[in-house]
Amino acid sequence: MFPFGKFPYHKYMDQFLKQMNTKGMDEHTQNLLSSAFSGSMSDFFKNHDFFRSVQENGSASPSSRKLDSHIFETLDQCIVQIKIPDKSILQHLKIFHTPYQCIIEWFDGEPHREEIRLPSSVRRKGTTAIYRSGILEIKMPKYPHMPMSEIDVHDHD
Repeated sequence: MFPFGKFPYHKYMDQFLKQMNTKGMDEHTQNLLSSAFSGSMSDFFKNHDFFRSVQENGSASPSSRKLDSHIFETLDQCIVQIKIPDKSILQHLKIFHTPYQCIIEWFDGEPHREEIRLPSSVRRKGTTAIYRSGILEIKMPKYPHMPMSEIDVHDHD
């Protein structure tokens, strides 16, 4: 490694930066931004295909339907609560989990899948799911033993 400030091409970089025409880049950036924001923000959103499709469909993709979920953790569990007002959906509901995600798949005319990121790692076994009063509660026991490696710090002074 080179000592700070002693890079062998330092004087060439200074010359290159002094000769560089930044005024042209500034003008191009200003023109680009002024053309993008020439009207109001609502005009900007209306004129782009992505934003138009979101306004028409109500979401970025027409098949995405989010579950109303709440995730929290206790000392020994991660708990996911999902509002499911229609009990008939439970017949078509499948729940999976990895150490860091809870995956929910259901079918109500078309297949849906939602992946919920968990705040901590969970065990493979011991997960329970209970439906009560329109809420599906999934309790997953935490995996308390995270593998750790010690890193040695060497002093090179």
